[in-house]
Amino acid sequence: MHFQSKFRLFPILLLLLSSACASLHWQHNQVLAPGLHWRHSHTEQFFQSKQNIHVLAVDPQQRRLELAFETDTFLTTSQFGQNGQALAAMNAGFFKIREGRGSATYLRVNGQTIDDLPAPGHPRLNGALVLPARGLPRIEYAQPNAVYNAAPADETVLVTGPVLLLNGQSQAMDSTSEFISHRHPRSCLCTTSRGEALLVTVDGRHEEAQGMSLFELADLLKKLRCRNAINLDGGGSTTLWINGRPDNGVVNCPSDNRKFDHLGERAVGNVILVR
Repeated sequence: MHFQSKFRLFPILLLLLSSACASLHWQHNQVLAPGLHWRHSHTEQFFQSKQNIHVLAVDPQQRRLELAFETDTFLTTSQFGQNGQALAAMNAGFFKIREGRGSATYLRVNGQTIDDLPAPGHPRLNGALVLPARGLPRIEYAQPNAVYNAAPADETVLVTGPVLLLNGQSQAMDSTSEFISHRHPRSCLCTTSRGEALLVTVDGRHEEAQGMSLFELADLLKKLRCRNAINLDGGGSTTLWINGRPDNGVVNCPSDNRKFDHLGERAVGNVILVR
């Protein structure tokens, strides 16, 4: 009975969420599983540009978010998702692309510190995404690594950034940075006041999908009623995978092949899995 009542409530919350973005036409608007809803819009109604936007809404009371990683190699997001037998997956943190392995920031998974890299004072890597064993993710400004090294064993911590929203307010960002002010493909995670986590991808580097600056991304997230939000690795890494969908499950248009199709996946160091 408890499960059924939550399942009935979730589409109502999604309907309210959709009203905040009524100008968007969702080509896909589908409940994939209890507590998991996917929306997709290929639109010209944001920032006078063509945008390809995917939003995966997760109810953490019914679904679980985990971070999967590799230390000695990279895998595509679809490989991570398939290997983990997940419902969905999205690329997550920055990684050492030149070295071919390893996270480029602090990473701790289920009580084990994987990469203890310092990033104090880094203008972009100023935040942390904290995934508890159950419940809503936490987004905060990054604390010293020693604090996270002593964190509960059932928490996963990924340093990333920049922080985009806190308590519904846009956070200060360096407008002179091309990474921030220029349009690129983007991946991010936000939480809403209704207790949802949204996994959001914005495609880019193509005339059909021009991408967003981080200022534009923060504005989009406000329209989606996000309260707290953090940027993840984007660019050619931006990938959203959904189990059972065509094109090997890749639903967005990753940009590494410079084509507006589903074949341009980049291998990455870690991803967020939805179970």
